[in-house]
Amino acid sequence: MTSKEMEVRSGVPRANIRYYEAEGLLSPRRAKNGYREYSEKDLETLEKIKLLRRLGVSVEELRQLCQGTEALPAVLDRRLAELEGEQASLERVRQVCGAVRSAGVGFDALDAGKYLRDLDAPALPEKSGGTWWRQPEAPPLPAADTLPTVGNPVRRLVARSIDETLYLLVFLIPLALSSYGLDAGSEWFAFLLSKLLELLVEPLLLHLFGTTPGKVLMGLRLSRPGGGRLSVKQGAARLAGIYGCQILLAIPVVGWFVLYRCLKRCVEDEPQPWDRETAYRSVSEAYPWWLVLLGLGLAGLIAYMVRWTQATLPPNRGDLTVAEFAENVNQQKAYLDGYADGAMDPAGQWEGYRDAHRFWKQTEFSYQTEGDVVTAVTVRADGTLDMSYPLTLPQSALASAMALAWAQEGAPFWKSSRDRRLEELERMGVGDWTIQWEGLEITCDADMRWVTGSTTEALWGTVTLTLTVEK
Repeated sequence: MTSKEMEVRSGVPRANIRYYEAEGLLSPRRAKNGYREYSEKDLETLEKIKLLRRLGVSVEELRQLCQGTEALPAVLDRRLAELEGEQASLERVRQVCGAVRSAGVGFDALDAGKYLRDLDAPALPEKSGGTWWRQPEAPPLPAADTLPTVGNPVRRLVARSIDETLYLLVFLIPLALSSYGLDAGSEWFAFLLSKLLELLVEPLLLHLFGTTPGKVLMGLRLSRPGGGRLSVKQGAARLAGIYGCQILLAIPVVGWFVLYRCLKRCVEDEPQPWDRETAYRSVSEAYPWWLVLLGLGLAGLIAYMVRWTQATLPPNRGDLTVAEFAENVNQQKAYLDGYADGAMDPAGQWEGYRDAHRFWKQTEFSYQTEGDVVTAVTVRADGTLDMSYPLTLPQSALASAMALAWAQEGAPFWKSSRDRRLEELERMGVGDWTIQWEGLEITCDADMRWVTGSTTEALWGTVTLTLTVEK
C-alpha cells in the first residue's frame, strides 16, 4: 500500500510515519520508482507503535522491542511504575493544594515551609481503588514524533537565493574587475563554475555546521532526524535533488506543475523530495525572518544603485589624454537616447557620425593639451535644420561634456545628480552662453541663420562648444 493508504488505515499522519522510518522502527520495501510500498505487516507494526507511544513508551524502548533486545512485559512494568509515581505525585499536589485552601490564609500569612515539606514528603498516597484507564481521553501521539520541516516557501527560497548569489559573486567579481569584463559568455561560464563550487562547498558546510550563509541569515538549520549533522554524501545527494528540481522548473508547462507541487508541500508542511530524510529546523519560532528579508532587500537595492552609478561613470578619471577622453566619450554616449551612428577613434575624431535628429551633419574636434593632458576640447558642428525636428545641441557635444566633466575630481558620484546636470545643459540649447560645472567651464557660440529656398525655409549654421578644464 502507498503512504497515503497507510495513513488512512492506521490513522497515523505521514509526518509521524516518516519519523518512525527514520528512527528504524519501520522498514517498508522500495519499489523500482523509489516510492515506498507498505505491507500488512508494516501496518500491524505501526499500530503497535501507535499504541505503545500513546501509552508513553519511549522511542528508544520501541527500537529495542523491534530489535528483540527488550521484552514487552519489562517495558510495561517500568511504564506502570512511572505512571504510579506520576499519579502519586499528582495526588500529593492535590492534597497539599486542598490543605492550603482549607487553611483560608492570605498570601502574606501563608506558611510556605510547612506545605513544601508536605509536598516533598516521600510517602505514597493510598490506592483510590479506581482504574487508571478510565480517563476522559487517552493522550495523543507525542508532537515530537515528526521530522521538523520549515514550510515557509519565501524563507526557504530567499535562503537558497542568497547562497547561490554568493557562489556566483565569487566568479563574477573577479571577471568584472579583470580586463575581460562581463558579457553573456563570461556570465554563463561564471554561472557554471558557481554551480560546481556550490556542489563542492555546500555539502561540506552542512556536514561541519549544519547550515549555510543563506540559512544562517534566515534562521534555518539542517540535521539528521536524531539531531546529528548530515554526512557529506547526504548533503551532496540533497543538493543533487535541488538541481533536478531547478532543471524541471526551466521546462515550459512542466515547470508550472513542479512549482505547484513544491508550494503544496510547503503549505501542508510536507518535506520536499530532497528533504525526506532530513530535519529542517528553524532556530526560533519567533525568528524575525521578514526583518532579515527586508534588510536584504534594502541592501540589494543600495548595492544595485551603487553598481549602476559606478557603471555610468566614465572609465578614466582625473587628467586625461586624448585617447582616454575618446574612450570616455564612447562610453558616455550610452546615456543619450536615440544616439545614432559612429564612434570616436583614439585620435579624438568622430568616425561615421550622423546626429540622431538629422540636423548636425558634420562634427569636428580640436584639443588643447599640456604635454599629453587635455586642457580644453572644442566641438564644432555644422548642420541644416529640418523643421520637423527640434533644434538641440549635437549629441557628440553632450557626450563630450559628460566625458570630460564626470572625469573631474569634484564630479558628483550619484547618477541622479549627473542626470540633473545633463538636463541643465540640454535646456541651455543652441545659443550664446557660458556655465560652470565642477572643475569645467562650458561655452557655447552659435551662428545660425535662415535659408529660404524656392518652396521651403530651413535653419542653417554652426555651433561651437568649448570645454575648458579649470585649474
